[in-house]
Amino acid sequence: MKDEMLKSMEKAMTEDKEKKKDSFYFSTGNTLLDLVVGGGEHIGYGMGYQAGTIVRDWGNTSSSKTFKLCEAISANYHKYKDRFKWVYDDTEFGNKFDSQKLYGFDIIPTDPEKQTHSLTVEEWANKVYEFLDSLKGDDIGFYGLDSLDGLSSEDMEERKEERYKAFKKGKEFNAGTYGMQQAKFLSQEFFRGLASDLTKKNALLYVISQERDNVGATMYQPKNKLGGGRAITFYETCRILSKKKQLIEQDDLATGVVIETIAEKTRHSRPFRRCMMPIYFEYGIDDIGSNVDFLFDLRTPTGELIVKKAKEIKWKEDSDTVYPREEIIQYIEQEHLQKELKQRVIDKWEAREEAIRIHRADKYEDN
Repeated sequence: MKDEMLKSMEKAMTEDKEKKKDSFYFSTGNTLLDLVVGGGEHIGYGMGYQAGTIVRDWGNTSSSKTFKLCEAISANYHKYKDRFKWVYDDTEFGNKFDSQKLYGFDIIPTDPEKQTHSLTVEEWANKVYEFLDSLKGDDIGFYGLDSLDGLSSEDMEERKEERYKAFKKGKEFNAGTYGMQQAKFLSQEFFRGLASDLTKKNALLYVISQERDNVGATMYQPKNKLGGGRAITFYETCRILSKKKQLIEQDDLATGVVIETIAEKTRHSRPFRRCMMPIYFEYGIDDIGSNVDFLFDLRTPTGELIVKKAKEIKWKEDSDTVYPREEIIQYIEQEHLQKELKQRVIDKWEAREEAIRIHRADKYEDN
C-alpha cells in the first residue's frame, strides 16, 4: 500500500513537472533575463515569463523599465508573428521611442484613436478583460501597463472635479479618504482570479511601477520603496527590480546604460537570480553583448567592463585567434553564431547552478 502511494505521488510530481515544461513562456528578449525569471528548462520550467504570470518591473527612472517592456513585446512579436496579440497601455503618455526604427514595427499605434491610455484602475481592469475576451484559438496575449503609478481611480477623478468646483467658488475642499478606493478595488475585485484567467488565455500582464522615496525611513530601513500599494504585491507572480549600474559613453557622449535586474519574486526554485545587460538608446537591449559579457566574465559586480579581458577574447579554445569585445560581437553576427552563443551561455549558467546544488539523501527515505 505504501509503495503504491509513493508511486502515485511520484507520478503526480512527474505530471506536474511535464505541465510546467509544456507551459507557454514569453521571451524577455534577453537570454540571461529569460533564465533569471523562467528558471531554465533543466529544472522543468522554461525560458522567460510563464503564461498566467502577473509581472512587475520596478526601479528608479534611469533603470530602462520601458525599454524592457518594449523589448519583450518585440521579441514575442517577431517570434510568434500573427499569433501574438498585445496592448501597450501608456497611462503616462511617456513612451516616445521610435519602435519602427528600433524593432521594425509600431508597438504603439500611430493613430491616436487606436492607442490605449487608461486613466483609472477601473478603466484599466475593463480593458484587460476586454483584451482577454478578444483572444481566440491559439492567440498569445501580452498586456503591458506603463505605469501603475500613472493610474487614478473613479473616486479620485470625482474628487478632482469636486476640488476644482470648490476652488472656483473660493471654498476649501475636504479630501476625506482620498485614494483608498483604488487599493480596495485592486485587492478585492481586479486581481482576484486574474492569474487563472491569464493562464486560460495563454496571456501575461506586465506592469511597470516606479520607485518612491521611503519618507520617514530610519537609518536601518531602505531609502526607497515600491509604489503601487499592497494589492499587486500580494497577487504578482514575478517581480523584478532594475538598477542602473553604469553609463555607457563614447567620445564623452552617453550611448546607453548597463542595467542589473534582480528577480525578487519568482515561481521557480531558483529565486533571487540576477543578470546584467547593456541597453543602447538607439538599439535597445543588446542580447549578444550581454551573452558575451557573461560567457567571458567581462564585467565587474558594479557593471564596469574589464578592459584587459575585453581585448583578448577567444571564441574557440583551440585557436590562437583573439578578438576585442566589439569585434567578436560582429563576428558572431556575421557568422550567424547567435544560437551557439545562447547555448553556451545556458550551459555555463546550468554548470554554475549545478556547482551550488545541495546533494543530500532523501530526508524521508526509509532506513
